[in-house]
Amino acid sequence: MAKPTNDEIIEVFKESVKEVDQRIEVDAVDGNTSLAALGLDSVMTMEVIGILEEKLDIRFPDEDLATLKSMGDLTSLVQRLA
Repeated sequence: MAKPTNDEIIEVFKESVKEVDQRIEVDAVDGNTSLAALGLDSVMTMEVIGILEEKLDIRFPDEDLATLKSMGDLTSLVQRLA
């Protein structure tokens, strides 16, 4: 798979969140969005991460997951791992 663009990563993230919980509003998510602001609890976050890993065919190291605060952090991490 070619390295995904930031926009593609954000779209996959939105799809993944919707798979976990349809009620979470992700339409306005962009690179500046705080992950905490989305209202995902820790279990939901891990479910989303699992879906992202599957869809993007990557593995997130635990130490990197602990540092994710925004969508910008997530897109940078995916770019580095892809």
